[in-house]
Amino acid sequence: MKKLTYILSVAILLMACPLRSNAVPKGYVLQPDSSNFITSSLIVVSPGENIYSALGHCAIRLECPMHDLDYCFSFGTNTATDADILKFFAGQLEAGYIAIPTQMIMQDYQTEGREVKQVELNLTLHEQQRMWEMLDKDMLEGDYRKFNYLNNNCSSMSLYATEWSLINEQIQFNKWPEPMTWNNGRCARFHGRHRPWLNFINVTLMGCLTDDFTDQEQRISPEVIIEVLNNASIVPNDSTPARPVLKAAPVTLLPLKHEITTSPFTPMVVFGILLALVVTITIIEWTTKWKLPAKAIDYLLFVAHVIISLLLLYMSTVACLFGMHWNWYLVVFNPIPAIAWLLWRKNKSYNNLYLVYTIVLIAFVAITPLSEQLDMEHQFITLALAVRCASNYLHGRKKTQLR
Repeated sequence: MKKLTYILSVAILLMACPLRSNAVPKGYVLQPDSSNFITSSLIVVSPGENIYSALGHCAIRLECPMHDLDYCFSFGTNTATDADILKFFAGQLEAGYIAIPTQMIMQDYQTEGREVKQVELNLTLHEQQRMWEMLDKDMLEGDYRKFNYLNNNCSSMSLYATEWSLINEQIQFNKWPEPMTWNNGRCARFHGRHRPWLNFINVTLMGCLTDDFTDQEQRISPEVIIEVLNNASIVPNDSTPARPVLKAAPVTLLPLKHEITTSPFTPMVVFGILLALVVTITIIEWTTKWKLPAKAIDYLLFVAHVIISLLLLYMSTVACLFGMHWNWYLVVFNPIPAIAWLLWRKNKSYNNLYLVYTIVLIAFVAITPLSEQLDMEHQFITLALAVRCASNYLHGRKKTQLR
């Protein structure tokens, strides 16, 4: 039934000369050139609480008041379960356009207390008809893409839909906001600055891509898209004068009533506490005969190391969220220590592996300024591992000397 409704709406909207109707909504006046037969706008929504809305949302709103059509075409995922979070970080989550009645989506955002802004696009009637046709066709044919918030995300797809609707024209970006000129690592940290844990995960998984400069249009986010398009022009391929991308200043449809909840236990705080705890336990181990806390922390760190190593190896070699790439944290988190423990822990020279790994960890901390991926909130974990490896090496050496 929905498909039939959308097909009929497309048929109406593609009419070369739209028919006038006696059932015109109150206050609506169709211009002589029918230029306002369709209105196309960008809807920009403030960040939400869950992981999928952490950076906000962007959608295209298409209205045809004469025929009582008003839909938001939103590019997103059909996420329903927590298990999809793994697919999300693996880049395996399918996403596509879905048309949602604007009134319905506004009710959801109003319930969540999220701010909604709207800014009208400066497109011709034909271009707006073309956009509606394209979005309807894309949705009805189930043209799904792998969701990747560095490439295929709600903002970039809304921008691409606008570009695809143009005829013998193109968008010229005259000025980018400063964060959009930074490399991927700094840019990602800027966009996720209000969500420290999401930022921590993103930077961990991005690997060497943090040092690269991805296409600007792919990195666009709801926070900056209005500013970007406010400094952009639609440039024809002929001698026709250029025109602004946006037709008017943004208007606020819903005010912000809900602030994102933040926790004082950021990654910096949590892993700083972890490092302090490890140092304290190590001091207790060497100054008293109480060895149990040290053994317990060693087991916890070792199990966590194995789990993180396998996950990071999978994300860097199999998963396609960012593509297969080198990740600097594979130096610290890799299966080699676990394999060495399984195969050689009874060997007399096994203790020397603690010394080798301690040197590797300390050297890794020293190279922190060399990559945007490396920062101290991550390196607190590396230092905690280095302290325990050094302690275990010295204990092993002490036992060898006593024999």
